[in-house]
Order: sequence, then structure tokens, then C-alpha cells
Amino acid sequence: MSRENAPADTVSATEAESSPPHAAKSFWIHDFGAYSANRDLDGELSCDVLVIGGGVAGLSAAWHTALDSFARVVLIESEIIGFGASGRAAGWVMPQFGMDQMSIRHKYGAERSQASFQYCRRAVSYTREIIETNNLDSDYRHPGLMRVAFDDRWIDGLRSLYEMSQEFGADNISWMEAETVQNAYSGNKNFKAAMHDPDLGLLNPCKHVRELKRLAERAGVEIFENSPAVSLDRVPGGIRVATPRGVVRADKAVIATNAYTHQLEGALGREMRRLQSPIFARAAVTERLSDEQWRAIGWGQRNALESTLDLFHYMAPTADGRIQFYWIYYGGHPLFGEMQPEVSSEGGEVSLAHLKRIFPALKDLRMAHNWGGHMSGTRDLVPHLCFLGDARVIYVGGCWGHGLAINHLHGQTISHLLSGHSSELTDFWIVNRKPKRWPIKPFDTIGKQVAWAWLRGRARKQLAGSIFENATAEN
Repeated sequence: MSRENAPADTVSATEAESSPPHAAKSFWIHDFGAYSANRDLDGELSCDVLVIGGGVAGLSAAWHTALDSFARVVLIESEIIGFGASGRAAGWVMPQFGMDQMSIRHKYGAERSQASFQYCRRAVSYTREIIETNNLDSDYRHPGLMRVAFDDRWIDGLRSLYEMSQEFGADNISWMEAETVQNAYSGNKNFKAAMHDPDLGLLNPCKHVRELKRLAERAGVEIFENSPAVSLDRVPGGIRVATPRGVVRADKAVIATNAYTHQLEGALGREMRRLQSPIFARAAVTERLSDEQWRAIGWGQRNALESTLDLFHYMAPTADGRIQFYWIYYGGHPLFGEMQPEVSSEGGEVSLAHLKRIFPALKDLRMAHNWGGHMSGTRDLVPHLCFLGDARVIYVGGCWGHGLAINHLHGQTISHLLSGHSSELTDFWIVNRKPKRWPIKPFDTIGKQVAWAWLRGRARKQLAGSIFENATAEN
């Protein structure tokens, strides 16, 4: 393969030598530049609370616990802070819960769906409060989200989502008819209708999670990187966790390993083997747009855009003037459970082709970086936040790719659970539910294949006859 045609996240030997660790794992890590990881755990230590996993959930739990108590809190991360989902995510701080709000309502009813809706709104506000109060350098801005119907057939589905938000009391979400939304985007006729939700923030996830690391350390949390938990076991009086060069004995443990949970070993690790299933999601960013290009497309607010088309349109401007895409599926098979899939530019090129159909003025725009990462899916569609077996272990995970906001709030909920403090957060209906396990193989594989086939078929029907049909086929 020539360098010219290589995937955008492939780096040469010379580039790799000068790049920061894991720079090819995401644009955000590459863009961050030089990073000095903490030392790995070497030897034995004891603590009150051990947190396993250095993403948003783990760091938030460690920080809140250290703030709320005199406990000695230790956090271990298997790679470096920013390696996992929290350093590769889209960077959307959004009020999303589990798989999607409509599915939650269908499965759990209006009352629980509304409670989750309010929890997510609270999580977005709380995340913004943490960033602004502590002056975190996360490239944070709060431009909102425009959910758009790019085809007349998609309007009814979008309107149903809008009506549900109104039923839940989200008065700040507004409906935009075609003329209004088209005027907002320089007369673009591809916008058929939209609902505008101002309650969404955007940030650089790698910068942000490393700022959370700084915040946690300032509160007294001891953080060890490149220290994977190779064995987890319950022992009298607590938990024993072994790393390649050390051992931690803790009174209590918080397991925040998200999509990597099924890889944990030891008796405790094996208990969690089927609590979640990793899903490989992909992302890409374009080259920087010129000021002239931004003016031509009328995207002045630099808000996020999402359509009602399943599995495709999630896009937003970056702080440095690129457009970033995020998608779960394109071509081949859905990478459910596969931990080291090949990353190609295929889906990114499809997303770029779709963007050019929406905004013809961007016909010469090129893709700059492609990457992928794992998010965690649960069988019951909602995140897990519960004691596991007894009060010594708390497990948190399974956010279906919507964890940036709620995991900040989950951290506070976890600190309440660790201290035995009952609160409005600990009374939330998902807390301490017994997680449903994925079926054993091959039954889980068959079920997932059927579900993905249904979603692909639904997406094809939505694409048929739309402005995107030929663009998808050509790529």
C-alpha cells in the first residue's frame, strides 16, 4: 500500500518515533502531543478505595471520593490516561442515556424514561460546572445540537422525538420548520426540518480526561499508569488486585473498565465476563476549513449536527476548525466484541461524501485522520452502576457511547455509595439494579447479528431515494 493511499491513522517509522505514545489511536491523542505518563505500580500498597480504569468514570469516582472523605484513593490505568474511550470519543457532552431515549421509553415506560431524561440534563450541567469552576483546559464550548431531517420522510420520526421532549418538560428545545432552519444555514434546501437542543457541549476528550487526572491528583488521588489489573479477587476484609509488577490491597474497589471489562481475570474478573459487550465505533476529522468555507455553508454557530438516519450522521466542528464524524457501522459486519479490528478510511469517506451532499460548497474538502475505539453495550440498554456481590465492589459501565456527561455525575453517585450516604442520586432507578448478562456464545453472537442486520436494513430504507443514496453506493 502506498503512503498516499494508506489509512489516515497509519504513521511511518519516522513519524512514530517523534509521536507521543499511542498517537495513532485517535486524532485527539495525536493532537495533544507530548505526554508524560505517571510511573507504573511497582511493589505492594494498601488503600481504602482502589479505582480500576482511568477514563471519565474512574477519574470522576476517584476525585469525588477523595473530596468527600479522608480515604486513601488509588487509581490504576492499564495504558495511559486517554488511551481508551475517554481519549477517542466524539467529545459530545450530551443529555443522552444508554442506547437512545425512545428505546428507554419503550422498554421501561414513561416515568423511568423521564427520570433518566432529567438525570442526563443534570449531568450535562454538572459537567459544565466542573469544567468552569476548576478552569479545566478542555476546549469546552456549549453550542447546542441541531437534530435534522435531511429527507421529507424523516420528519415524522424527528417530530415524535420533539414531542416526547416537550412531554418531559424540555421547554428549551425548539422545533424549526423548513424555512426557518434553511435560513439558519444560508438557504440550504437540504434541511427539511429540525429540532434545536441548546443543552449540548463539545470538548476535546483527550485534553479533558487528562485535566481530570490533574484534578484528581490535586485532591490526593494516587494514579499509576501502564498498570493493568491482571487478576482481581475478593479476600478477607477487601479486594486484592495484582498488576504485572505490583499488588494492591483495598477495602473497596470501583471497576470502571467499560468496554475492556470482559478481559479482566481472577475470580472477580470472571464474574463480570458477560456484563457488557464491546462495540467498535469509528471516527474521523477533516482538514481545517477556511473562513471562506465556513461562511459559505452558514454553520456560524458551530453546533453539533445529528440526523434521524440510523448509524450515520453525527458530526460537529472541532475547536480548531475541522469537522469531526462519528459512526458505529458502515460496510462489512458490526464489530461487536472484536477488540483489535483494522481501522480503515471507508466509513469516514462515506461520511465525508454525505457531508458534501449536505453542503455542496465543501466539495473539495479532504479527510485528515481516521481512528476507532471501543464503547460498551449492555443487554438491558442502560448503563450499569451497582454493587457487585457485596458492598466491597462497585461496577460502572455500559454507556453505549454517551458517557462523557453522565460519568461525571456517576462519579458523585459512586462516592455516595462508597460512604453509605443515601441521596437523590443513589435513589435513581438504574442504581443497584442487577445487571443482565449477555447470553453465552453462540447465542449472543446470533442475537447481535440479527439486531445489526435489522438496523442495516432500516438504514438502507432510509437512504433509498434520499440525497445520500448514490454517495453511499459510490463509496
